[in-house]
Amino acid sequence: MVNIVKHPPSRSARNPLLQCWKSHPLKLAITNTFWEYTERTKVSGMWLLRRNRTHGLSRLIWASVLVQLLGLSIYLTMLLWLKFYSYPILNTISNELSITDVAFPGVTICSPKTVNTERVQRYVRTLQIPSDYDVAEVAAGFEFLNAFTDQSFVPPAHESYKATDAVLRLNNVSIWEAAMAVSPGCADFVKRCFWGVGEFPCNQSHEYLSFIPTTAFLGPCCSFNYNPRNSSFLPFSANIFGMDGGLTFIGAEGSERNLNTGLIVLVHHPMDYVTEKAASVTITARSESFVEVSPTVQTSSTEVLELSERKRDCLTSDDVQLRNYRQAACLLACQTEAIGKRCGCHPYLLPTVSKKFKECSLNDTFCYAYNYDNFKSVRCDQCLPNCYDVTYSTLSYKTDLNLHSFSVSGFYKQETLNNDSFMLRVYLAKQVVPVIRKVTVMSWVGLLSDLGGIFNLCLGLSMISIVEFFYYCTYRLYVNYQQQKQLLVKHAWN
Repeated sequence: MVNIVKHPPSRSARNPLLQCWKSHPLKLAITNTFWEYTERTKVSGMWLLRRNRTHGLSRLIWASVLVQLLGLSIYLTMLLWLKFYSYPILNTISNELSITDVAFPGVTICSPKTVNTERVQRYVRTLQIPSDYDVAEVAAGFEFLNAFTDQSFVPPAHESYKATDAVLRLNNVSIWEAAMAVSPGCADFVKRCFWGVGEFPCNQSHEYLSFIPTTAFLGPCCSFNYNPRNSSFLPFSANIFGMDGGLTFIGAEGSERNLNTGLIVLVHHPMDYVTEKAASVTITARSESFVEVSPTVQTSSTEVLELSERKRDCLTSDDVQLRNYRQAACLLACQTEAIGKRCGCHPYLLPTVSKKFKECSLNDTFCYAYNYDNFKSVRCDQCLPNCYDVTYSTLSYKTDLNLHSFSVSGFYKQETLNNDSFMLRVYLAKQVVPVIRKVTVMSWVGLLSDLGGIFNLCLGLSMISIVEFFYYCTYRLYVNYQQQKQLLVKHAWN
């Protein structure tokens, strides 16, 4: 009796799909292309995977080494790409620019008190007030002007603003004109002015050397080298520096009662509206204040300007098709738009950027005061910084004017100074200006060079090796596949 032993079917027999794949032309083409690639490529290490070069464990170890090196090269490539894409800009600092290439800063003097009661009384007498209005009530209504400048303003219990609004409309007087009339101005602050050692009339009609009435976040002010109402205004540059150069002026803290409680001097970019971000110095009577200004220029290389706006994080005038793009002006327009949408008007102290909204009246102070914090925190993501900009930092100190009683300088004559007088010097600190220049961390050429270094370090690859790899993965694979299909047809006929 013969015992018949039944052996279990082989793995290939149990899985017809696996058996079909082993004899599939595509699988045979991939195998032949791989062996052909190992025989002919010049890539370091691949020759150890040739058909008759290594076997078994040796082949497995060497294959794992190549796979790990390939993974390392891919990891380093991803790090390099993230560095190139996410942090493309580097700042460099140099002292290469002269002060003549940088605009002298704007200097704005403001009083912390917007409304002066004595000025109000005099101004009211110049207005035509109907007999049915109380003059005292009209004068009291000017107190509501403080709502535009005082963050902690609390509206008074009376409603005199209604009478004041009506009288101003009757006299065809705007809120801006009224605020300028009842607030301290240039004639109160500035008495004698000097540029370098030469004196000039403080309120003369001059393109550069003059003080003019302006407005800032503190209300009506007086400014030098800043003219927001002149669209063609271009600030001038200084060719002198140091304490004896720049702007010097002698002023008065107050010549009449209830005029001032000190003055605030703001140093800012001469093309920008004065906001809370401007460097400020408080000056008082019988003091000499020194404000040392240090400009810093921020610029961008040509390679940086070729990047997208969000990647370089700055804008030029050409990007927004404006004659002169300023981030401060963009933020101001955005804030004014928010005020207009909420209150239907724009405050007198902000430059008019659009004619869509009327000037705010005293009746609108309630809306403005109630939403003051919201207006100051408006987000304007479209207002990117300038690709070319100048910022001004200040260092200030003061001395007592009484210490100059025996000075031989003409600045300290007794007929020039009195108990309300002060002296202010604003000057550039150095002859050269530091430049912060944005440059690209690497260009496309640099990226390709670094990628080549990574793959050459890990696998000994070059550009021709990459071309060769894709050649075998595409054309040679296709040729071998066609050959295997022809062999399959030939075997079927046989």
